[in-house]
Amino acid sequence: MNKYLILILTAMFGFLGASAQPQLSLSDALQIGLSNNFDIRIEKVNQEIARNNNNWGEAGRYPTLNIGLGQNNTITDIDNPASFLQGQIRANDLNPTVGGRWTIFNGFAVNINKKRLELLESQSDGNAQIVIENAVQALVVAYYTVLLEQERLEVLEEVLTLSRDRYNLVLIRQDIGSVVTFDILQDKDSYLTDSSNYVLQQLVYENAMRDLNLLLAEDLTNRYTLTETLDHPTKNYNYQDLFDRMTESNSNLRNQFIHQELLKNSTALSKAERSPALDFNFGYSYNKNWQDLSKANFGNESGPESVIKSSTTNYYANFTLAFTLFDGGRIKRQIKNARIQETMGNLETEELKLVLNNDLLSALDRYNVRKKLLQISNESLENASLNLDLSEERYKNGTINSFNYRDIQVNYLQAALRNLQSKFDLIQTDTELLRLTGGILNSYQSQ
Repeated sequence: MNKYLILILTAMFGFLGASAQPQLSLSDALQIGLSNNFDIRIEKVNQEIARNNNNWGEAGRYPTLNIGLGQNNTITDIDNPASFLQGQIRANDLNPTVGGRWTIFNGFAVNINKKRLELLESQSDGNAQIVIENAVQALVVAYYTVLLEQERLEVLEEVLTLSRDRYNLVLIRQDIGSVVTFDILQDKDSYLTDSSNYVLQQLVYENAMRDLNLLLAEDLTNRYTLTETLDHPTKNYNYQDLFDRMTESNSNLRNQFIHQELLKNSTALSKAERSPALDFNFGYSYNKNWQDLSKANFGNESGPESVIKSSTTNYYANFTLAFTLFDGGRIKRQIKNARIQETMGNLETEELKLVLNNDLLSALDRYNVRKKLLQISNESLENASLNLDLSEERYKNGTINSFNYRDIQVNYLQAALRNLQSKFDLIQTDTELLRLTGGILNSYQSQ
C-alpha cells in the first residue's frame, strides 16, 4: 500500500509541477509548427524549383548559343616510293567555333510550354497549401488532445481524492469498530483502482504531449502549460453556404482544376507537333593550321626548314523549314491519348466533387449530432456532480452504503469523461469542416 501511495504522490507532484512550465497558446503552437514542419519545408523547396522553371528560357523562346574549341596534333611518317613527298610531317591546328540555333516558329509550342510552366507553379503552390492545411489541422487536433488528456487527468485526480478520503474514513470507522472487514476491502479496492487509472492516464497525457512536440518538431521532452480550453462556442452551419465555400476554396478541388488545365495544355502541345517548324541556324568557325615539313623531302630535295602556316574563316546563317509528312501515326495517337487523358481528368474532377460533398455532409451531420451530445453531456455532468455532492454527505452520515456511493462516484466519472470527449469531438469536427471549406488557415492564423 505504501508503494502505491508513493507512486501516486510522485505522479501528482509531477503534474502539479506543470505550473512552472512555459505557456503555449494555440497561435504560438501553429507558428512554431508551421515554421519547423518538415513536409512544409520540403514543399517550399518544390515551390522554389517550380518558380525557377517558370520562365521563357525554359519554355524555349530564346536561341541557344554554343562555343567550342578544338586542338589537333598529328605526326605523319611517309615511306612510299610512289609519292613525291617522303619523310615526317608534323601538323597542329586550333579550331574555335561559335554556333547557335533559334526556333522561330513551331506551332506556338513556346507559348503553350510557358502556360504549362505557369500551371505547374500554381500546382506547386496548391500542393504547399494542402500540406499547410493538413499540418494546421493536425496541430490543432494534437493541441486539443493534450488538453483533453490533461482534463481527464484532473477528473481522475478528483475521483482519486474522493476514494482516498472514503478509504481514510473507513479506516477511522474500523478503529471504533463500526465497519466490517468486507467494507474496508471494498473501499481499498476502489482506491487502488482509481490509483491505477490515474497512473495510466498520466502516461496517456505524456504520450499526447510528445505527439504535440513531434508535430512542432521540438524536443520531445518539452512540457508546456496550454492556455486554451476545451470550451468553445458552438456554431450554426448552413449546408448550402458550406458547399459554396467548399466549391470555391477547397484546396484539393482547386488543385484538381489546375490538373485539368495541364491536361488541356498537353493536348494543345501534341497538336502543335502537326505544325511546321522554322529554325534559324548561325555560326562562326576559324581554323589555324601549322605544318612542319623540315623533316620531309620532295623528291630529291629537302623540305623547307620553316613552318607553313594557314588559316580558314567560315561564317554561316541559314534557315531550316521542316514539316512532318508521315511518322506512322505517332502524332495522331499522341493527340488521341492526350484527349483521353483530358476526359479522364474531367471524370476525376467530378468524382472528387462527389467525394468532397459526401465528406462535407458527413462532417456537418457529425457536427450537429455532437453539438446535441454536448448539450446532453453538459446536463448529465451537472446532474452527476450535484448527485455526487449530495451523496458524499449522505455517505458520511451513514444514510447510504459504500456500494451506493461508489456507483454514484463511477457515474460522475463517466459523465465527466463523456463531457470532455464531447467537447473535443466538436472541436475536431469543426476543424474538419474548416479544412473542407478552405477556411482553416484564415480561422486559426487570425487567432
